[in-house]
Amino acid sequence: MLDTSKLVDSDKLAAAYLASELNSGSTRVFNVDRLHRALTLEGAPRDEQLFRHAELHRIIFIKQALVDSDYQKERRNRVGTKLYFAFNEANVFEGGKSIFAGDPQFDDAMAFQLGFERGKNMENYIRDRDVIQILDSLPSLDPFLMRDRLEAEGITPNTAYFEIAEEEWTQIRDHVMRRFKPIVEFAFGGSDATKTQARLRSLVQKIWDAKDMEGLKPILDAMELSVEEAPKALHAWKGVIYYDYRLAKLEGRVRELANWLAKAATPTDMVPSGNRKILDEIRDAVRHKLRQRWQRARGRLLEYNDAYTALFIDKRSPGPFINFLGNASDIFNELGEELSRLDHASEVRRYVADRHFGGRLKYEPLHDLLSLIYRILE
Repeated sequence: MLDTSKLVDSDKLAAAYLASELNSGSTRVFNVDRLHRALTLEGAPRDEQLFRHAELHRIIFIKQALVDSDYQKERRNRVGTKLYFAFNEANVFEGGKSIFAGDPQFDDAMAFQLGFERGKNMENYIRDRDVIQILDSLPSLDPFLMRDRLEAEGITPNTAYFEIAEEEWTQIRDHVMRRFKPIVEFAFGGSDATKTQARLRSLVQKIWDAKDMEGLKPILDAMELSVEEAPKALHAWKGVIYYDYRLAKLEGRVRELANWLAKAATPTDMVPSGNRKILDEIRDAVRHKLRQRWQRARGRLLEYNDAYTALFIDKRSPGPFINFLGNASDIFNELGEELSRLDHASEVRRYVADRHFGGRLKYEPLHDLLSLIYRILE
């Protein structure tokens, strides 16, 4: 167990942590401010904007692990959504104000911060509040997940807000659809419902949309899902398929971080043996946390793939997959936290270490970086 007194003090890390979060290309940050500015310069129509209230486009969304508090006790997703407003719009690194979605003072704080009266146009306020709640419901801010969940609720802003190429979007969507197909064949068996490709595609699309529960009733019955719990379970399954797809790309980044810890996370300057020992302890603790989170994420996805294979490939018992669907929301949230932390840690390492030859740093910046990565992964 690492003695956290050997880490850099959290207050001292605050500025570096903010810079790394806002610069990071990780799935913990959705920089609406930057994206909206770019879209405005391109002359995007007003009806394609993410929010109805223009002031809300100053937001930078940041996913962050929650600590216990009264208003979060019933929350199943332990990753919260922080809304960050910079004091200086020209330089977001000078600091700012933030509030978590779900805070009991959220509505009042938003009205004060943005200077609008929600009572004047309640329809627009509710619509913008819905966008924030949808983003808050996700365990990570992956462009694919954000676009998919907003579109599922009939919210279709300019796709440039999500920084995912149309080709990649289509590739992931096709992958998810292929994973859905066997459950239709399983539920309907040899009935007329799956005798034509058009009918099969229609049912797979219904699973993607997760709205027509009557049309999906044979599938819900086969998977022992109630009409009430099915939409959430199906959306979560889609998210798990996406995380499974993304794991291969993330694995390379995690390996880079692990290799850096093993080969380059040593100081380039001369330091006392006591300081070197402190670095060794922090580095070992980071390696442990990295391995632990990677193994948990990979283990969860192996369990899912084993259950999927057992039912749809090997034609064995449906029990494990039915159990997976019943817990899909929890698994989705867990995977989102694990993978977004791994993603963020790897991006922070790149952001700081790759600016130095061979990724090597002197004692003090190395101590700061290792402390920061530990905080991200703990």
